[in-house]
Amino acid sequence: MKRAGSWYTFSFHVQHSPGVQPADVEEVVEKGVQILVIGRGMSEALKVPLSTVEYLKKKGIDVRVLQTEQAVKEYNALVTQGIRVGGVFHSTC
Repeated sequence: MKRAGSWYTFSFHVQHSPGVQPADVEEVVEKGVQILVIGRGMSEALKVPLSTVEYLKKKGIDVRVLQTEQAVKEYNALVTQGIRVGGVFHSTC
């Protein structure tokens, strides 16, 4: 993970299936986000299993799973509101 000003950035490789697993989002969780926005790709090919959503909810994190373009809009809107938000965006498919 790299720090760029007040932003933390990192990248990782996830297969469409099984998709985003709890271990994949752990670094974001550790930052103390209130909401995690997950972009599933332009065609929504990336899976987000119920186990991952449940893991995040148990940590007290609201989860928004959207098509990537909509996820970016949602993320930006939440940032503008001053909410501690994290984002995981699948940029293709």
